[in-house]
Amino acid sequence: MSGRIQGLALVLADEWIGLEVEVVESPNPSEVGIKGIVVDETMNTLRIKTEKSLKTVAKRNRVFRVWYKGKRLRVKGDLIAFRPEDRIKRGIMLIKKAKR
Repeated sequence: MSGRIQGLALVLADEWIGLEVEVVESPNPSEVGIKGIVVDETMNTLRIKTEKSLKTVAKRNRVFRVWYKGKRLRVKGDLIAFRPEDRIKRGIMLIKKAKR
């Protein structure tokens, strides 16, 4: 498993609350550049605490830059558009599948 794929699988299988994220692509231009710490996650959204306020951003059709364990990863929102517990299960399955 390449380092990039492994990093992606690990971040999918981990808790996102507390991670630093930035919206890098969105159909809504006003969302691009939103950067902060994830404080809550639902099936369809991330709540991001920025320096000035709390923003709710949809996961689908967005691309996020995520700082995870010293690495910067690009994650398509469609890959995380599940209930957090389901996203974690899918990430674990990806890791197990890649180890075969």
